[in-house]
Amino acid sequence: MAALYATGAFAEQLGISKASLQHYITILEKHGYEVRRNSRMHRQFSDEDFMVLRAFLMLNKHRGLKLKEAAQTVTNPEFEPAEILKHDIIPASYQLSQFEDLSNSMQLLATHVHGIEQQNMQLLTLIEEQRTQNELLLEQNQTLKQQFGVMMQHILDQANEPSTLHQRQLDRVEQQNSAIMSVLNKLNVTQQEFTAPSQLESEKQTKSVFGKLFK
Repeated sequence: MAALYATGAFAEQLGISKASLQHYITILEKHGYEVRRNSRMHRQFSDEDFMVLRAFLMLNKHRGLKLKEAAQTVTNPEFEPAEILKHDIIPASYQLSQFEDLSNSMQLLATHVHGIEQQNMQLLTLIEEQRTQNELLLEQNQTLKQQFGVMMQHILDQANEPSTLHQRQLDRVEQQNSAIMSVLNKLNVTQQEFTAPSQLESEKQTKSVFGKLFK
């Protein structure tokens, strides 16, 4: 009696996942391929199914046929899986080559990602330096504003209040004016004192003359 395999075990022999096997079998069944089922309607795979599935996968992956085209080929009544499989001389070498290509691609990708990470670190450093410079510029700007405010206040204070030199000049002029007024006042007093006796003597003489005339 031929050996039969459940879906999981059969997928493991093919080197594919259970979900992939179910997907491939669904495509084959749509093209008329029949897989044995047990009383519970679970699929049971034989060695013949193994040959067909290997040929199907080889046509798709190694010969470049689409899944539907590969399904049409293997479901043809005249199709012989052995004719396809005998040309699969070094499948392991092919898989190794694919693995090496994938490994090289991953290495290139890792190098590229590392380069991007380095660029990001440099960019972050530049951003941090720029942020520090901006903070210093803000501090300097604030200091300049304060110094400008103090300078403007000093200018306003000087404009609103006389300077010390100007004030001293005003004080000297005022002292000189006071001295002049004091001298003038003294002159007025002296003149008044001198004028008063002369006026009295003149009045006496006038009265004496008039007295002689009218006797």
